[in-house]
Amino acid sequence: MPDNDKVTQPDQNTVKVELTDELKNQFKELGDSVNQVKTASDESIKSVKDEINKAREEDNKKLEELEGKLNLTVKQANPEKDRKCGYENQTEFFMDVINAGMNGNRPDKLSDKLTPLAANTVGSDEARVASNPDGGFLIPPAFLSDLLSVDPNATQVDTGAYTRKVPMASDLVYVNARVDKNHTSSVSGGFQVYRREETGTVDASKQTYEQIKLQANSLMGLSYATEEILQRSPISFAALIQSGFSDEKMSKLNYERIWGTGVGEFLGVMNSAAKIEVAKEGSQTADTINGTNIAKMRARAWRYGSCIWLANQDTLTQLMAAHIAGTNTDVFLYAPGNGVDKPDTLFGRPILFDENCATLGDAGDILLVNWNEYLEGMLGGASFMESIHVRFIYNERAFRFTIYNDGQPWWRSALTPKKSTTTLSPYVALAERA
Repeated sequence: MPDNDKVTQPDQNTVKVELTDELKNQFKELGDSVNQVKTASDESIKSVKDEINKAREEDNKKLEELEGKLNLTVKQANPEKDRKCGYENQTEFFMDVINAGMNGNRPDKLSDKLTPLAANTVGSDEARVASNPDGGFLIPPAFLSDLLSVDPNATQVDTGAYTRKVPMASDLVYVNARVDKNHTSSVSGGFQVYRREETGTVDASKQTYEQIKLQANSLMGLSYATEEILQRSPISFAALIQSGFSDEKMSKLNYERIWGTGVGEFLGVMNSAAKIEVAKEGSQTADTINGTNIAKMRARAWRYGSCIWLANQDTLTQLMAAHIAGTNTDVFLYAPGNGVDKPDTLFGRPILFDENCATLGDAGDILLVNWNEYLEGMLGGASFMESIHVRFIYNERAFRFTIYNDGQPWWRSALTPKKSTTTLSPYVALAERA
């Protein structure tokens, strides 16, 4: 022990050692070295940890890229696997397209779902609608927003557009009519007027009346749809049901206006007591229509200027050949329209083709009708209602379409002219040609 080190012993239980300045410096240098080693060790550990975390992040990023490429490859190889390309509905898809357009269609601004749709075309050197930004995004095939269907107007005519409408305040309505279909002595249903001498008188006369009864019957359609299809279909399924019922209503009423029995349904012109059926020519072959048939139907029509022709589509070739022989040339009775604002005409009046008419050769394959002489009553309007209660336990909704109406020809007999026995009617048909 150095001489300058002093040890004091205040008592028997306490020993106090007092270091020299040289030892203090040595201890301090040793402590500093330990701290430096500790700091360097911590920094080394942190650096190693940072490198590990960075490597993990890079690996995760590469893994995500590989997974994305794999998913895209699977979608391209099997588009049925995800026909909507990850989108829930077309609204979500179009919002992504709009946002991409607002950002200049920059690739780094495309959503994760939209990027694969443009991946195959970006960088192309030609303009085409199948690419973005050179023409547009590829549209997912599942988002065709229309439903293909056959328009019933292509095969049927809405004859209800021509009938005389009668508003019904109750389910039973009587329409008063004058009995004036025999003109041999009176054209007004019984009244007569006479020439008289100054002091003479004339016989009294009166009118005769009848009533046409319209009784509304219900026409109803019913359909069920699951809540799943109502909620998930990109097209409004309820609107499809309503549109379908509307088409069926038109078709049903078109049929009844021609063929209805009058029992719980419309009375059709083919079952009217006032219908005139023009016989075929004696030498006429089966399943034909000739110019004489058309001319004779025209001769029996009441107020021909308000009539329209109705025929089955399979009569067209016969009608186009129908003619009246002339001295110098034949006169063809059929004139094609332009399909837009000029209809096809037959003997100067419009001809409309309707699948509800009978097939070629049968009675009713061609009709000549003044639909203004057909009454059609409607009680209220058409109703389209839905209910969640009817099939609640099946998670289905019920849709019901209902209308209340009636229709019939109001003529009870054909009209007998004053100077002819050849009767006239607003409802004329060609008889069977078997």
